Amino acid sequence: MTPANRMRTQRGVTLVVALLLLVAITLLGLASMRGTSMQERMSANLYDRAIAFQSAESALREAEALIAAGTAGPFDGTVTGMYPQPAPGGDDFANRWEASATIWVNASTWWEAADSDTRGKAAGAPQYIIEDLGIWPSTPDCDTVTTIASDCLKPRYRVTARSAPVAGRPAVLLQTTYIP
Repeated sequence: MTPANRMRTQRGVTLVVALLLLVAITLLGLASMRGTSMQERMSANLYDRAIAFQSAESALREAEALIAAGTAGPFDGTVTGMYPQPAPGGDDFANRWEASATIWVNASTWWEAADSDTRGKAAGAPQYIIEDLGIWPSTPDCDTVTTIASDCLKPRYRVTARSAPVAGRPAVLLQTTYIP
């Protein structure tokens, strides 16, 4: 076959193959970009949740410090965020942290101590409530003693803290039972 005849028999197969390879590389690049952006969003959400967890934990520690210092209370419903021992079977026996009527206290220690950059990353000031759970035995063998010593029974408190509730931001709720 002469070179002139060879040129007439080619139909541009190379162009089609090159275009198919270009489409395949483009699709591969788009899939890679989509995966990268998804990972970036996941890491941003994880970071946002870590900030929310730290703020809720700080509110929890602030409430525990109030109890330890003896400045929490009174638990008769007159102080915001301080709730009395719930009556069994009563309306207030439900989880207060889930009730819409619950009034939360804005934690101030962490919020005021944090620098403006950290406050800007958090959704807002964390909040807490303290519930009086009454007098309980302080050690496991307390209830086996026939004569209960005065230091055997101690007050218990349930402290519930949450990050600032903001739509579209992660919410963290922490709870502890505290014995001073």
